Amino acid sequence: MKTPNTSSSPKAWLWGAAILVVLLIAAVMFHSPPGEWQQAQAYALKLQQAGVAGVLGFVVVTALATSVGLPRQLFAFVAGFAYGTAIGVLLSSVAAVIGCAITFFVANKWLSAFVRKRYPAIVRWLDAALKQDAFLKIIILRLQPLGTNLLTNVCAGVSHVSARLFFASSWLGYLPQMLIFALLGTGLRINSSTHLLISLVLTGVSFILGAIVYRRYRLNIPIK
Repeated sequence: MKTPNTSSSPKAWLWGAAILVVLLIAAVMFHSPPGEWQQAQAYALKLQQAGVAGVLGFVVVTALATSVGLPRQLFAFVAGFAYGTAIGVLLSSVAAVIGCAITFFVANKWLSAFVRKRYPAIVRWLDAALKQDAFLKIIILRLQPLGTNLLTNVCAGVSHVSARLFFASSWLGYLPQMLIFALLGTGLRINSSTHLLISLVLTGVSFILGAIVYRRYRLNIPIK
């Protein structure tokens, strides 16, 4: 007698969730009034006018903001609006890694005892998960659109993971989402529906691939 295939239901759920996310984003992008984007546009224009000082200010503000848990995607959107897609991705991703490093080293130096007591399961999970294929697994963690970026940085700071490896793989894992939101910002600045469509498609693709790959690795790493 054949055992029922229990994997089809989770896969169907992932596909359904990804499609729902894309549809919700599409609804917001195409039906929200222009006023919803005025604050981001005003900030982006100030950055453009400030020249080099604006670039440095953006990196500092983004690093500090993401170090305390504000979404890095928001700053990729602003950078795309202000500087275009390529420079926007570069600036926002580098700033996000600096923010990641701030949190990592603060946790490592001053919060180690507290974090190990408050989040023992997550610290143990990271230590166990990153004993093999650490570079790839950190990238997978960063690809998750709904991941807890701050908590990951804090717990990694008190784990045994190498700081250089953590930052390098985090930067690579950040890039897809930064590209999506920088494209979105650029598209709104130049009023390009093509940019908007590409960013929406990439959102769905990244969600599906990230969820599938994460599930594959997560099954081999139980949290106790």
